[in-house]
Amino acid sequence: MAKITENMKAVLTVLAGRENGEGFAREVLAQMEGKTFNGVNATLAAAAGKGYCTKAKGVLGDKMLTKYTITDAGREVIAETVDTEEAEAVDAE
Repeated sequence: MAKITENMKAVLTVLAGRENGEGFAREVLAQMEGKTFNGVNATLAAAAGKGYCTKAKGVLGDKMLTKYTITDAGREVIAETVDTEEAEAVDAE
């Protein structure tokens, strides 16, 4: 099972919840609290490096920016993390 940070899990969860599982860092940031643009952008770039999302150039407003799309691997790692947390909670009871 892959290990990901809570921060990466949170960012990927927001990305996965967007229409078609895609969005720009600014759009993901808008759906999160307590995060910075640089932090979300760096987390998405790191997730892309691990194969949890893809990145491609896209237009947002009048700018060319990087658009991220969650991959099946990204969806799986989010689901695995949730399953592990639920199992740990049951074990603790």
